[in-house]
Amino acid sequence: MLNPRLTNCVDCSTIAVLLSNIDYKLTELAKKQYNNIVFALGYVIPEDLMLDLLNYKRILTYKACNADYASCYSVEDIASKVKILINK
Repeated sequence: MLNPRLTNCVDCSTIAVLLSNIDYKLTELAKKQYNNIVFALGYVIPEDLMLDLLNYKRILTYKACNADYASCYSVEDIASKVKILINK
């Protein structure tokens, strides 16, 4: 299976920027879910996307404190996965 890599933005692959992007996307999904519950709008909220973003946020938070955490994955690899998830 091919693993696509998005490498067009050099400054976007820092941990702080990735965490803020993940927070923005999670906020957007949470607002949709809130409106869905309150107003019974019937939006489809992808739960797997939210869980994946929360897992990547946890990994990046630990990686910011300890660079050796999950050393088999680089920040650039995680950044490409997060960019793909954010654009869904």
